[in-house]
Amino acid sequence: MENVAVIYGGRSSEHDISIITAIGVMGALDKSKYNVIPVYINRDGLWVMPNNHLSIGSYIKRVKGKKLAVGFYDGCILKKRVIGFKKYKKINVAINCCHGMNGEDGSLAGLIKLAGIPMVGSGVLPSSVGMDKAIMKDVFCKNNIPCPKYLYFTELEFLNNKDYIIKKIEEQISYPAIIKPANLGSSIGINISKNRKELNKNIQIALNFDKKIVVERVVQNLREINCSVIGNYKNCEASILEEPKNWKSFLDFDEKYILSGKNKKQVDVHIGQEMDDKIKELSKQCYKQLGCSGVVRIDFLLDDKAKEVYVNEINTIPGSYANYLWKHKYTYTMLLDRLIIFAKQEFEYMNECSYSFKSNVLQKYGGGKNYSKIKS
Repeated sequence: MENVAVIYGGRSSEHDISIITAIGVMGALDKSKYNVIPVYINRDGLWVMPNNHLSIGSYIKRVKGKKLAVGFYDGCILKKRVIGFKKYKKINVAINCCHGMNGEDGSLAGLIKLAGIPMVGSGVLPSSVGMDKAIMKDVFCKNNIPCPKYLYFTELEFLNNKDYIIKKIEEQISYPAIIKPANLGSSIGINISKNRKELNKNIQIALNFDKKIVVERVVQNLREINCSVIGNYKNCEASILEEPKNWKSFLDFDEKYILSGKNKKQVDVHIGQEMDDKIKELSKQCYKQLGCSGVVRIDFLLDDKAKEVYVNEINTIPGSYANYLWKHKYTYTMLLDRLIIFAKQEFEYMNECSYSFKSNVLQKYGGGKNYSKIKS
């Protein structure tokens, strides 16, 4: 039996969605192969192993369970003792279920990498680039992957030169314009501005969630189409397509999650063979361009009249691991098995590189002598 740590929660505006994803993952993992180790990160950043980890109700109140150290030692999670911590469980594979900042942004991937543990999910670079919508769009556009016309600015730039930025938005993007925090997901802090008054208001709303803001031109005749990709450095494959049934100009947080029963997704959508193939190929290009691993979901914006498609964003840890886009081919349990295999392959592949180089630099600086200062 392998110990699989499922890490979820976190200091993020998507904390609750992460819990839902993790409960689904922990329920679907093959218990004949894996011993599930739940690692819950509460809103204050403390690590806990919950007593009742499969019950949503247990997370509504204060979570009770074993207190853990933050991080790993010798590939193990550490359990708190009366004084200090002790090794508790050796981790064979970690599954990152932390959506949003402080988890999906590459920070947790870096911690797991330093601990020398294989991880289901993308590594530090694809995670961090995928989280920052501004940098993500720069990378995609540089590589001829179509995105809606956009610009971005920081809070400091806006405070120092507000009139210039407003004018730049009006000239380059025009109304209506979508305002969004650069580093959040789940439609949090995102609004459409139809005039200057709304633009100022929505920028202030977005600045409550991030210090960098992205402004995009609204795609006309809009349909939102999503596609998932799984794989690793060896190869990848694209899923069937989905479309939210009740799309307007976009779905806000409540429409995506709180009112999800009224906004069920239409899975296995067919727009036309040529467009279907184009979206799937673009999905794989996005995956390869960022060097992703595991499963991702790419969200597209389709102008249904002009038949033009644009990449909206990539989700390196999609909600529920996008398992609903793979049901035609894999059960959730089978999908997770494949993701664990991919994680191990990626880990072994990266460890083929040499990360150390022995030199005589220290000897040249004095050998056994003790220098309190080294001259440059």
